Amino acid sequence: MAGIETPKTMVRTSAAGIATSISDSGDAGRGSGMGADLVGTLLLGRYQVLERIGDGGMGAVYLAEHTTILKKFAIKVLSAQLSLREDHVDRFMREARSASMINHPNVVEITDFGKTPDGQPFFVMEYLQGKDLAQVLGEGAMAWKRARPILLQVCSALQAAHEQGIVHRDIKPGNILLVKRGSTVDHVKVLDFGIAKVLNHEPDAKGLTQSGVVVGTPEYMSPEQGWGQSVDHRGDIYALGVLLYELLTSKIPFSGATMMEVLNRHMFEVPDIRHPNIPEEVGAIILKAMQKDRSLRFQSMNEMAAAVEAVGTGASPVTVVDEEIKTPWGPVTARFNAVPAAQQRSWVWLSVLSAVVAVGAVVYAMVPVDGGQLPPAPVAAPVIVPPTPAPTPVVEQKVVAPEAERVRFKITTPGVQAQILAAEDQGQLGVTNDPDGVEVVKSEEKMNLILRAPGYEDQVIDVVPNQDKTFERQMVVKAAAPTPTPTPAPAHTQAKPKPDKKPNKPQAETKVEAAAPDEGDEEIKNPFKK
Repeated sequence: MAGIETPKTMVRTSAAGIATSISDSGDAGRGSGMGADLVGTLLLGRYQVLERIGDGGMGAVYLAEHTTILKKFAIKVLSAQLSLREDHVDRFMREARSASMINHPNVVEITDFGKTPDGQPFFVMEYLQGKDLAQVLGEGAMAWKRARPILLQVCSALQAAHEQGIVHRDIKPGNILLVKRGSTVDHVKVLDFGIAKVLNHEPDAKGLTQSGVVVGTPEYMSPEQGWGQSVDHRGDIYALGVLLYELLTSKIPFSGATMMEVLNRHMFEVPDIRHPNIPEEVGAIILKAMQKDRSLRFQSMNEMAAAVEAVGTGASPVTVVDEEIKTPWGPVTARFNAVPAAQQRSWVWLSVLSAVVAVGAVVYAMVPVDGGQLPPAPVAAPVIVPPTPAPTPVVEQKVVAPEAERVRFKITTPGVQAQILAAEDQGQLGVTNDPDGVEVVKSEEKMNLILRAPGYEDQVIDVVPNQDKTFERQMVVKAAAPTPTPTPAPAHTQAKPKPDKKPNKPQAETKVEAAAPDEGDEEIKNPFKK
């Protein structure tokens, strides 16, 4: 969002690093209308400004020291230019109010507020030194063992925010800071509440996030944001699912050349969790958090945290369901079912056994029915931790490895992007013109693909997936239906009666009796049959 700056700027150990990071996080239209340098200034009679440690479109961040307690703080100052704009002052104030409302060890603490001698608003926050997750991911993907406690801390911080009616709306690696606290190396601090939505405390919000304004970072936006719907706390849950995927793979699940392409992929595609660094149970958590319909996701951060804590304990896996999404070109099936059918059935029996002992029919409603089919109405809290699970051997931290060798198809359709559908069930496998292509299991058996785009004829491709292949197909525009020309009905020709070869012999008179029409009698009787 234009003009939004993340508070991660005050945490870098190097001023150059801060300045670069802020510059990267803002929009292209930044101005230089900054006020006078505040180094050496005494603010509010107690904060001695020591140095300027970051600059950005929203303003500057300074390192200051409290003159009485000699503790260092970071002070974020709105630029002189933006201080004249009420909407930016309101956003700046909202960041201070939102974060200060949340009293949680994993949320950046804001302690004071004021104005500079020139009238620029500022707020005072704790001074932090560490690395954000964007920097950590620059070093490569994380192992689940390290990602797990980080994720639990973020869940805890956002649960506290949601309980205050605050939706962050910009969860991403750059807004999650890791600092050292005692023996904890990866202590989490959630930053940047500048575009947070305060549901309970700002009913009017002064039009700061009305329709038409893109709020957040497209790579982490939920499908409802792409549809232009209102955002609630489940948008943060979706973004955290994206973040978890990125932590374990070092790449985002959906990318694109434009913002709309990225949003479209979030709206219609399912992330591919088949990655050696994603444990099977964790893959199901990612898919659950990223369900397109928010009513099918985890319904709270506590619920998601419970699923994370249950990984490797033998508890029942989370339930994910396939979704049918209505699109302008017809319904598309988003296939979320990540757990193999055989394993699902084993979990069914375990859950039913536990249900008999503990919670009865409630558990049965939360797990797939026999045959791998999912119940028609998914339950809001599908994470089940049986009190007394059956003593079944469980392989802890099982990693999903490809069951068979896989190949990729890259299909290009010049001038138009088309869906790639499996002909057998019309399920979407991907889209054309995607440089990553579509991944399928290697086989010598022919498979049928359909290329479909609105306004174009369907293209059918027969493919033998025995190696990586590249195809190019020209999509043909649908021709207008021709106007039918009326064809005159053929004239009825009445058959001429044959002359009687024996005119002198009188024929027996045959009486034809007209029968009344009968609706249920379709048989035509021969009146000449003796």
